[in-house]
Amino acid sequence: MNFVHVGKDATRPDAVAKVTGRSVYLDDICLPGMLQAAILRPEHAHAKIVSIDCSAAETQPGVVAVVTGKGASQLRYGDNIRDLMPMAEFKVRHIGEAVAAVVAEDLHAAKQALKLIRVEYEPLPVYTDALSAMADGAALIHEESGEYWHLPGLGPEPGTNIANHYHLIKGDIQQGFAEADAIVEGDFNYPFGSSAAIEPHGAICVFHPDGRIEIWSSSICPFIVQDEIARAYGRSANQVRVHIPELGGCFGYKSDLTIEQTVAHIASCVPGRPVKWVASRKEDLLSTLLGHGIRTRMKIGARKDGKLTAIDSKVYHATGAYSDTGVHVCIAAGHNATGTYEFPHADLHAYLVYTNTPPIGAYRGYGHQESQLAIERLMDILARKLSMSPFALREKNYLGPGTTTALGEPLHATNGDVRACAEIVRRAVFSGDKPAGGDRYAYGRGFAGVMKSPKGAPHSSKGCYMKFNGDGSVTIAMGGAEVGQGLRTVVQQLAAERLKLPLERVSVYTEIDTGFSPWEWQTIGSMFTIQGGKAVLRAADKMIAMLKRTAAQALRCDEDRLDYDGDFVFLKSDPSQHVPLARLVRGYMYENGMTVGEVVQATSDCRLPRYSGADPATGQGNMGVTYTFGAQGCELKIDKQTGEITVEHFASAFDVGRVINPKQIRGQVAGGVMMGIGASLYEELVFDADGKCKNPHFRKYGFPTIKQAPRKQTIEFVENPGEIGPYGARGIGEHPVVGVAPAILNAIHDAIGVDFFELPIRPADVLAALGSSAEEA
Repeated sequence: MNFVHVGKDATRPDAVAKVTGRSVYLDDICLPGMLQAAILRPEHAHAKIVSIDCSAAETQPGVVAVVTGKGASQLRYGDNIRDLMPMAEFKVRHIGEAVAAVVAEDLHAAKQALKLIRVEYEPLPVYTDALSAMADGAALIHEESGEYWHLPGLGPEPGTNIANHYHLIKGDIQQGFAEADAIVEGDFNYPFGSSAAIEPHGAICVFHPDGRIEIWSSSICPFIVQDEIARAYGRSANQVRVHIPELGGCFGYKSDLTIEQTVAHIASCVPGRPVKWVASRKEDLLSTLLGHGIRTRMKIGARKDGKLTAIDSKVYHATGAYSDTGVHVCIAAGHNATGTYEFPHADLHAYLVYTNTPPIGAYRGYGHQESQLAIERLMDILARKLSMSPFALREKNYLGPGTTTALGEPLHATNGDVRACAEIVRRAVFSGDKPAGGDRYAYGRGFAGVMKSPKGAPHSSKGCYMKFNGDGSVTIAMGGAEVGQGLRTVVQQLAAERLKLPLERVSVYTEIDTGFSPWEWQTIGSMFTIQGGKAVLRAADKMIAMLKRTAAQALRCDEDRLDYDGDFVFLKSDPSQHVPLARLVRGYMYENGMTVGEVVQATSDCRLPRYSGADPATGQGNMGVTYTFGAQGCELKIDKQTGEITVEHFASAFDVGRVINPKQIRGQVAGGVMMGIGASLYEELVFDADGKCKNPHFRKYGFPTIKQAPRKQTIEFVENPGEIGPYGARGIGEHPVVGVAPAILNAIHDAIGVDFFELPIRPADVLAALGSSAEEA
């Protein structure tokens, strides 16, 4: 198929506004009469609230109201497990929780008054990891968890700190290990981290005198916010309007419900005036959503010829003080633990566990990189045990046509080709000899297969409203959140391709408003191109059909005799018989003014076909539907004197079905690799035994900078078109982070012969390992 716009680079439609500083973000918004809020955080990560004294704060100049959590337990919310509260009422469960707030005429006044609030606490035991919170005799973080509303198939185990337990069974695990000639196992830890977008979370809320509630938020799920605010405050959804301005990044943690209910609770106490709250960097790290916090204990077995027989995996996910936003991350980590490999027998557990840390939510990769760290490390360890090449072992077991995933889903050629991706990475990184390291340096190479499923919701869909303007140009509105990934560019290119128009004749929405935008569940799971792109094509096809129906009346012929080329609708047998596009888009007008035909505008949506929840008996189901496969590998250098690790070359290859925008997709992969390097070598939010964070600022958190970027990146794509996305495209947004950590850790072993099982790997860890190796020698 020959394309005009698809597969070509295109300038982002929002580029000029962003680079000139004209884009409007949440913190740029200033409404008439707007107040500012400051929020008090607790001194303890787990404690009963004995008393709160707000009297001194209430008398300070500029203070309009002081708000506590009184009544907040009646406003519990959650899209999956309703265990969240807008503000602590009887106890605090993590160090970033909201305890009280001051609303004032300006932010300085609010912050000054906040210092005068006095809270008396009764400390309780603190648990910062899943295993300690699961231990016998552990104090309950949610004593009433058995009473929480939850979706069918989910929910806490009353009397424990287990917020959810997912179990997947495939085959007979005992038989699988009985058939194994070699068994390897390990305990792997992916610690807490943050998506840490350049724009922190924020929201504005006003309770209007007529009963309407209006919200502006840095969220990617405006319709979920709308529904939950309406439910909590007894409104119908049409009485709640949510605006989403430009977003300064997301990487996961602006999905689901985060801070909107807290700001709404505060604003409800000062009806008629807007209240604004924007997180400080510390609050953005500790009072919104974290990522990861997953420990995976995994065992795999294989026959002596390398054929895998069984996998036993247990995911222990420290979901933090609340579980609503972490439950599906945990489930995804559970059923995607097999990675790119087929196992005839699998026993996969995923325990979601309450801890006294900030809640876990989406982070780019959504549970895949955590459990696939385990499987990809064990594949290398198994290869050594079997005296096989890591590539030969993987080649023998890759998922592909004729195989079945752990979920029980059969795969076909249209699901992609991991083998082709692996070969690209093998040639790029492993084809030549490694550099000679000498006494100072050691060089290593590592590889990892990559698989990611969408992990959305069965009802998830993405809507599109498209219309022709009077001159034949097109305007499109959708509910997908632009967070930097370039979805507006994709929408513009796909619409222009289908409608056969120049790019400049297609305009794409710049903000989301639940009062006018088409419904979308939320913009997650690397699914916008697949679902949103397909919705664009469906709307375009509807409009072309409408043009033909009207033109058939004007030309007095059957619709199937007509074709469309972007300028005219014409008779196939005689193209000179045609009607210009502009004369059709609002109906065809005869010379006497009589008009026939429709105004050409269309709505559409797209959800994944036959997507389902899990079977209660087996944990299997159509929970993947569309997969993107890939491979990643690296060559790195280790300074044996300092322990410093330098990634010299990183290679990535993904079967994306169809590249829509080459420059944009390369940027996605390069950025994802940097995030993966950060998690592997630098980033970790550290909590002490009291649940207090030791590094809640960027200067201590440890991001990689351009200096730590790979000296060289190879990025290539395989294009085996799928059957679900537009022109065969598959998702790619999150996938580049998934294989980075295991590729790096496998390369470290190749360099110095040491296996690491926990992240991040810092210079001190390398030096300690080298010292231990020297002592053992």
